[in-house]
Amino acid sequence: MCGIAGEISWEGATDAVAMGSLVGRLAHRGPDDRGAWTSPDARCLLGHTRLSVIDLSAAAHQPMVDPETGNAIVFNGEIYNFSRQRGECERRGYRFRSHSDTEVILALYRYFGQECVHRLRGMFAFAIWDAANQRLFMARDRVGKKPLNYAMTRDGLVFASEIDPLAQHPAVGRSLDLEALDLYFQLQFIPAPWTVYRAIRKLPPAHFAVYDRNGLAVTQYWNVNYRNK
Repeated sequence: MCGIAGEISWEGATDAVAMGSLVGRLAHRGPDDRGAWTSPDARCLLGHTRLSVIDLSAAAHQPMVDPETGNAIVFNGEIYNFSRQRGECERRGYRFRSHSDTEVILALYRYFGQECVHRLRGMFAFAIWDAANQRLFMARDRVGKKPLNYAMTRDGLVFASEIDPLAQHPAVGRSLDLEALDLYFQLQFIPAPWTVYRAIRKLPPAHFAVYDRNGLAVTQYWNVNYRNK
């Protein structure tokens, strides 16, 4: 289990102090390491707390940056078929600097873009800042094993692994979502995309989201197939 967080701001610099506090509240998710990265134009800030599982070395530190594209990733989870996908990327010319599954996702995004999610088998929530296209790509695994929450703000978007730290970010509203509260009384849980806060939404399982200056687009990339196999 790791903690991921980030902020996109189109109108001004991201708030490093607020992001530091947010990441600090995720420390229990990743006691082994902590990192932060800011894009050269200061529009994107990513944070990570790491629980080391695959590649325990410093080479797997996050946020991780692709030196060729400038793309940066924060990732929570485990990719079970990462060795096979690593081989595919190596055949395409990618030279790995670590033995982590994090770098495999980053490499797959270089070659396949948002279609990379179809190649991943495992539990995951990740966000990639696409430097060339100036957009954030977020994805969540097929059954929602790993959480990913986000909030639209006046200047952009903030996301995090957990709702409570996200709600304490100064740019995120904390008014209650009465529709979500009603769902909780009916179901004894709040289904995605709702949360108890109107400003915060969960990325649903088996969905990815693309956020740029045109807004946020959420897409379902997988569904259960009930045909005979």
